[in-house]
Amino acid sequence: MRETHGDTVDIEDISDDTLKRMLEYLYTADVEGLQWESAIDLYKAADKYEILSLKDKCSSFMKFNLTPTNAYEILLLSDLHMDGDLKTCVQNFIVKHDKEIFVTDDWNKIIETNPKLAAYTMCMKFK
Repeated sequence: MRETHGDTVDIEDISDDTLKRMLEYLYTADVEGLQWESAIDLYKAADKYEILSLKDKCSSFMKFNLTPTNAYEILLLSDLHMDGDLKTCVQNFIVKHDKEIFVTDDWNKIIETNPKLAAYTMCMKFK
C-alpha cells in the first residue's frame, strides 16, 4: 500500500473539516457547533467508518431540524445508508407535511429518480 512508503494516508472522500470533527468526536465524545451540512457530512463519515454513536448524534440532529424543504434530502440519505429508524422518522414527517412537500420540484425529482421510495412514502399516508 502507498501508506507504507510515506507518513500520510489520503482520505479523498471526506473533507478536512469533517475528518477533524470526526477525530475530535473520537477523543471527546462531543460534537460542537453542528450545522445542517456538517451533520450530513459527519453522518456519512460515521456510517462509513462505523462510528455508530456519532452517526446517532447526527441522525438526532437531522430529525430535530427536519423541515419541508430538507426532508427529501434526508429521505434519500437514510435510504442510501439503509438507516431504517431515520427513514421512518422522515417518512412520517413527510406524510404529516404532505401538502407542502408533494408539490415541490424536489419531490418530483424523487419521483423520477427513486419512484419506489416515493411511492412507498406516499402510500404511508393511507396506512
